[in-house]
Amino acid sequence: MGKVSVYTPIAYLVLLVTALAIFSAVYRRRKVQKLVELEPWFGEHIARNVYLTLKTQTNTKVPDKMLKAALLRRAVEDVSRLMSLQENKPALAELNQRGAVGDELWTRYVTAEKIMEVEVQECAMEANTLKPGWAQTLFPSAAEIVQNTRIRERLDKVAKERELLRIKREGLPTDEKDDLLEDKAESGAAKTTPKKKNKAKK
Repeated sequence: MGKVSVYTPIAYLVLLVTALAIFSAVYRRRKVQKLVELEPWFGEHIARNVYLTLKTQTNTKVPDKMLKAALLRRAVEDVSRLMSLQENKPALAELNQRGAVGDELWTRYVTAEKIMEVEVQECAMEANTLKPGWAQTLFPSAAEIVQNTRIRERLDKVAKERELLRIKREGLPTDEKDDLLEDKAESGAAKTTPKKKNKAKK
């Protein structure tokens, strides 16, 4: 048998490390490509786009008050999305453990969590740039707005369900039901609009 060169193990080791490095690079590239191709958990973040558009205006100077209002709307959307993620996580995690949902759905969810972490950090930085220390009160204010909006939506839903139940009990035809609901909506909108009192001419 011929003698084994002392460089043979070294060459084998180099070849093995090179193969592992290539495999790792290809695997990471494919993994990133799959993440890019995944459908996002949330839709387009319009509030963030509006804020960035106002911030990057070059033709006219955007007032700080308008920027702060736009950033508050951005924070409100962030809080709303974070609440949605937190509410869905327990059920989704349990379904994922049972194998009831695919890995793709769970990956979309985890990716959305990471994206929101970065988004909240960027929003906080923007807040402190506009007003030092504002980030500490920005998100609590945004959370209060989200909670109030949810309460109003819940109350409106309950009122609509009660109205539909009342209409069903009265046994009105379908077209009359639609007309009645439209009249209710119009009367509700009219109540929120202040009426001007006409003074009688002497």
